Amino acid sequence: MAGWYLSEQARQVLRTARDLARGRRALGSADPLLVAILERWDDERFGGPALLRACGLTAEQAGQVAATLLGAHDAGPADPDPEPRVIGTLRFVLDQAERVAAEARAPYVGTEHLVVAILWQDCFIGARELRRHGVGYAQALERLATLPATERPEAIDPLEEAEVPTPAAAMLGELARQLAEQHPVEGDGRVTTLHHLLALLMLPGAPGAGGLLRELGVEYEDVVRRIEQEGARRVKSEDRRQEEMPVEGWEEFRVTDRQDQAIRRRFHAVDRQLRRRGVRYMFGKNMDDPEWFLVRIHPGGSGLDPREVLDRLLGPAS
Repeated sequence: MAGWYLSEQARQVLRTARDLARGRRALGSADPLLVAILERWDDERFGGPALLRACGLTAEQAGQVAATLLGAHDAGPADPDPEPRVIGTLRFVLDQAERVAAEARAPYVGTEHLVVAILWQDCFIGARELRRHGVGYAQALERLATLPATERPEAIDPLEEAEVPTPAAAMLGELARQLAEQHPVEGDGRVTTLHHLLALLMLPGAPGAGGLLRELGVEYEDVVRRIEQEGARRVKSEDRRQEEMPVEGWEEFRVTDRQDQAIRRRFHAVDRQLRRRGVRYMFGKNMDDPEWFLVRIHPGGSGLDPREVLDRLLGPAS
């Protein structure tokens, strides 16, 4: 991840988020990060709180959001590893924040960009809590454009504890950028996953992913041709934000590992018909008790009981 420029303030909230996550297996959620930003509410050097204030969030509401998130993420049993690993969703937030900062032509990734990145992914509890108080992604992005820069840039790799990438993986990002210049998608100058796919196919003597793609019959020239033919449509789909989930009306169920596997086997068979009726659901691990999995269900306007939806997902064996 060399080349990232976190502001001094963003680095501080990442450290605070790590402290909040102690006692857990890994810092895998964006919610401790949002709490760390909210804790700096009265510090005028931090752009994240300034952005939230510009969106209409009050100090009282900020305190309520932080209290809700801390309650939802109570620390579990002590972790023998004193420094939580940065994984999953938080790594996604950092990637999104870099994208937001780049599009805003900002000289650094600051706490204001982290806030927008958190709001981008609606599955975070923090994002839903902010929406409950009237702060949404589109509004935050609009306010960001007029927000004065108050944070100090500082060169740092925020994932310094992450596993070291292979040499080929380290080359991939730069190679994709070069290919985006050679094969731009019409009307769009950004680096897309299509260019990363080309980069995989171009890695010299790649026995890994590139070699596997060629074994499966994917050739460089075929991908270039598809980019020319329908690249704009694919990038538009790639750039589409996930729909915002309802804030109220969810019911949560604990399921066993076996039931979770049954749901995933049947998921695609019943997903379309349930979604047409307004049903929404989210899946995840129970971080406090790894022997259980969680399913959160919102019946929408289907008229179904959440338990009935769960029974349909589980199938006859339930």
